[in-house]
Amino acid sequence: MRKTVLQIGLAGFLLVTIFALITPGGVKRARFQTARIEINAQGYQPVNVRLRRGVRARVTFVRTTDLTCAKEIVLPDFNVRRALPLNQPVVVSFTPQKKGTFAFTCGMNMMRGQFIVR
Repeated sequence: MRKTVLQIGLAGFLLVTIFALITPGGVKRARFQTARIEINAQGYQPVNVRLRRGVRARVTFVRTTDLTCAKEIVLPDFNVRRALPLNQPVVVSFTPQKKGTFAFTCGMNMMRGQFIVR
């Protein structure tokens, strides 16, 4: 008898869990999105990065060369400016709220890339 009650309780719990996962309100959305951008002698790699609107972005920049002016990264639309030490990852976090194309540049505005937010 005890075993049957336990089995029924477990079956009920599993059904509720499965139902919650397959219903639209039960599907969990991504908490954040990630991207990695390398700064080398050719510039930003990749130069275009696709992001989703309304989802927190964690973008890691890694400068692997000292032959460019990209000693810092600037995201003017997100009010971000960070130094880029050689061969050290720098994580920039922001949440794109609008769809569109948003530039990221070096501190001198000579090297450019873009975030494409959908």
